[in-house]
Amino acid sequence: MPSTPVPRTDEELVRIVLETADRALKELGGRPAAGPPADPGTRRNLAGSARETGRAVQEVSEMMKNWATHVPWDELADFADFGADDPAGPESFTRFLTDRYPEVRTALEDLVEPAALRITADPDEEYALDKQAYDFYRPAGRDLLRRTEEFHDWVEARRRTETWQYSRLLEAAPGSVAEISNDLGRRARGINFNSQDYLSLNAHPAVREAAARALGDFGPHSAGSPMVLGNTRLSNELEEALGRLVGLDHVTLFPTGWSAGFGTVTALVRPEDWVVIDRLAHSCLQQGARAASKNVVRYEHLNIEEVRRHLGEIRRRDSRNGILVVTDGLFSVDADWPDLLALQEVCHAHDATLLVDVAHDLGSMGPGGSGVLGMQQMTGKIDLVMGAFSKTFASNGGFLASRTPAVKQYAKMFGGPHFFSNALSPVQTAVVLEAARIVGSAEGDRLRARLFAAIDALRGALGGHGLECLGSPSPIVPLLIGNEKLARTANRFLFDRGVLAFMVEFPVTPSGSARFRLQVQAAHGPDEAREAAAIISASVEDARQYLSSAFRMGTR
Repeated sequence: MPSTPVPRTDEELVRIVLETADRALKELGGRPAAGPPADPGTRRNLAGSARETGRAVQEVSEMMKNWATHVPWDELADFADFGADDPAGPESFTRFLTDRYPEVRTALEDLVEPAALRITADPDEEYALDKQAYDFYRPAGRDLLRRTEEFHDWVEARRRTETWQYSRLLEAAPGSVAEISNDLGRRARGINFNSQDYLSLNAHPAVREAAARALGDFGPHSAGSPMVLGNTRLSNELEEALGRLVGLDHVTLFPTGWSAGFGTVTALVRPEDWVVIDRLAHSCLQQGARAASKNVVRYEHLNIEEVRRHLGEIRRRDSRNGILVVTDGLFSVDADWPDLLALQEVCHAHDATLLVDVAHDLGSMGPGGSGVLGMQQMTGKIDLVMGAFSKTFASNGGFLASRTPAVKQYAKMFGGPHFFSNALSPVQTAVVLEAARIVGSAEGDRLRARLFAAIDALRGALGGHGLECLGSPSPIVPLLIGNEKLARTANRFLFDRGVLAFMVEFPVTPSGSARFRLQVQAAHGPDEAREAAAIISASVEDARQYLSSAFRMGTR
């Protein structure tokens, strides 16, 4: 009986991709200048390299693909489909080697040879700073429980050295200042850029009064699925209010923002359909796409011309099935946004449907809180809009908005998180409803003005200290640090110096591009923002000096 082949590890597969692409590039004489070679033998070799690359990527685990979203896995996997005599194979592979490979090569190298610390007087600290979550994501062994222990050992090392940024606890209601404790029980109080409460509505008296009324009228619990008896009259009022805000009349509520994104994609997309998605779109959308269909194509961040090319190629191969194009409105990783009019026009030219996630911008930006849609005069013009309440509307929950009742009813029936989860509680629904009223009022305009005064002060002060803020002014200020060891060490200093900030690293961002995601609130004042910037700058510099004296830092 023939033996079953042992699956290749992700590291082995990534190395195959690197070796194959390097070999093809060498055969072309280095970086190709233009077009595929004319020589038939070279073209056959190039087609073979393309197929080998694609087949290796097809074996890469879904977990790796969902984590390392900065790698264009789908583009690489497509090379597996080209036949030996297919002229599109050498042409597409040559174009990839010309336009994309240098950047992709760096990303792939970081997956198999991450930057490392080699010298330290403290082995515990070296272990804590040297590893990344990726190193533990695919443990070996038949015991599913015991093989989690190595990851736990690393987490414990980071906890002991206070470089673990996760699982901190609030000790009281957060505002522009918060008191928190880490998972060792050590407390800190500081200017709060950790909380998602862009208009500071968590503390608004009217929001709290609405919560108290709903608690008295309906109790704390939703009575079941919204498809049974989980909704209240407040649910219908909230759907109508959200419809007015986004300019689409037919709204479906979900228990969380994550479930709204995942549920929308899985409700509408079938296995034979296609999803074309920005590589930095939120995890709920990425995972929804992979759960719904094998035909998932990630495009380079904000690159509408690449979307056009992908849609054209898909329509040449498949004129029957649906295509869903997916993007965030405001991207939380880089604080930027797409040209929605151009993207919608490209979609409609290829009979594709556009879904925009407005979780971070709705309510906090744009005329009347209309977000990026309103900033670009696209309110009511997008095919599908989904969002979350947890950033601006002071509650968990999410929604999908569409133009037609048919889409709403279909999403309710076939969106698993809507049908098979309990509805938003009456208290949550009342909170979001009152928050939506404030968002669309003159008071909402004043709160957004205060918010952006703090944003401008923070970005200006950080830039004045020589630090790099990514993207455009928004409630999210991504402060690029780069080296993970530097970011972790700076974060440890900030905990004791009066600034509470969330440090983001791989796998949320590519290796070597760690950053602080500073989440600004209307309650922050400009002076408070400038004070925080000075503390952050000093902490980054002190972390750099500490690492220079204690370690030899990686240079990636």
